[in-house]
Amino acid sequence: MSTPVDSEVTLHLRRHVPAVVSGAERGWRFFDGPSGTQMIDGCIDAMRDYLLAGVANRREAAPTGDLTEEIIAQARADVQLLLNGTGYRVVFGQNMTSLAFALAHAAARQRARSGSAIVLSELEHFGNVDPWRQAFAERGVPATWLPVDPGTLRLSADVLDLPVWSGPVDLVAITLASNAIGTVPDVAKIAEVAHQAGALVAVDGVHAVPHQVVDLAELGADLFFCSAYKFYGPHIGIALIKEELAESLVPYKLAPAPASGPDKFETGSQNHEAIAGLVGTFTSLAHLAGEAGGTGGAGGTGAREAIGQLTQGQLRLADWIESELRGMPKVQLFRADGASGERAPTIAFRVAGRHPAECADLLRQRGLFITYGDVYASALAERLGVAADGGWARLGIAGYNLGEEAAALVEAIAAL
Repeated sequence: MSTPVDSEVTLHLRRHVPAVVSGAERGWRFFDGPSGTQMIDGCIDAMRDYLLAGVANRREAAPTGDLTEEIIAQARADVQLLLNGTGYRVVFGQNMTSLAFALAHAAARQRARSGSAIVLSELEHFGNVDPWRQAFAERGVPATWLPVDPGTLRLSADVLDLPVWSGPVDLVAITLASNAIGTVPDVAKIAEVAHQAGALVAVDGVHAVPHQVVDLAELGADLFFCSAYKFYGPHIGIALIKEELAESLVPYKLAPAPASGPDKFETGSQNHEAIAGLVGTFTSLAHLAGEAGGTGGAGGTGAREAIGQLTQGQLRLADWIESELRGMPKVQLFRADGASGERAPTIAFRVAGRHPAECADLLRQRGLFITYGDVYASALAERLGVAADGGWARLGIAGYNLGEEAAALVEAIAAL
């Protein structure tokens, strides 16, 4: 069986991800990117350099305090460039879920209206469900679901004609790419309808950012979330909030903390070494783009180019794996049909007679690492009838995965 040819940018990236290099020496192959990618060397180096230089909290009258301020400012600027997020405030936090809970309570206090509803999608990771559902339920606002069609594995064709859009809607939560099956919905169109109904639009971009070039100017998101550890960076969550909304929201905060700007959402001291690592991630990705023949722009601009360079190779590898698995009669696949841009390089599957946890364990014994369970896409697992029986086995392609690794994975699944 012939495998896809590895792209130049993939080969460059692998050389800059130490865990992948050392893992290959042990016979390890990482197909668990949707749960978190391995870190690029610039991220690791930047965190170490920041710690060795001497740490300091913000607004300390010391050179180390100045360094912390500079790093935070650079990281915010890089995030805006990566996502074309001009007009958004960049907020850092422990992870996407923690940020969503904080912003959900602020949004519910401001937006909850009698007789209204919030709208959630069955494609969602519950990090983009329960924060909104719980905060608005406390104020008597129920949730309505946008259903997934089990046949197409996409949102049902009539979701924009549902009765909920005719009444007041406080908020719509929608993913830019399903973390379980990779489906990419038409977020811009949903946002347009949501705004007509008076809703805020919260977009979960955690699974999308590593696999597509995101343009916030086109999406129509009022709030956007992503996590750096999904695109070769540190364990840190990122939220982007439209400036006018950021100023009007009133989060839970300490009284002496700043009352404006992104600082008011960042409760307590931040993980400054992780923010330094984020800057290093952008620097490394930008360098990677230059190595692969791109323009090699700095920081977030170059990182945006690198993501674009990596995208097609990831999709090509996932498509090849899918075509091989579809030829196995005992394998049930969960991945929507679609062209480039309509799905991420992520595949959920089940093997007849095998529990998903057993599949993952047997693959692990061969040095092939995937994930199993409902992967927090709980509503989707219920809709597709797998929740009561262990969910799925899930594989995901990262930018450093090779064709020969994919062949080994396919061979191992066939052996199951």
